[in-house]
Amino acid sequence: MQALNELNSQLEALFVAVEQTAAEDEKSDDLVSKLQDKIDERQLLLAELLADESMDDRSYLEQQLTLTNGFHQRALAIKAQRQSLLQAGNKSKRQLDVYKSIDADR
Repeated sequence: MQALNELNSQLEALFVAVEQTAAEDEKSDDLVSKLQDKIDERQLLLAELLADESMDDRSYLEQQLTLTNGFHQRALAIKAQRQSLLQAGNKSKRQLDVYKSIDADR
């Protein structure tokens, strides 16, 4: 349980860092990659915890479920923000291509 608690703290710090870092910043990609690795690690620890038949602390498991739901919502918000930035970039690129095409026809 100690390892899971430490991992939860690391995840919290990574979420804060990702949320505060601009998507255009190179650090952002590294932070998102680290975040994914830590989430994978957490999934493994939770699977071990659930497989442990001696684990009978219901409140601790409920706390982990609440944290999981919170992490999930934050990850979805980050994903939505990144997707909207990509779509805006694609739209700008298309507009630029149209202007280049018009200019080339002159």
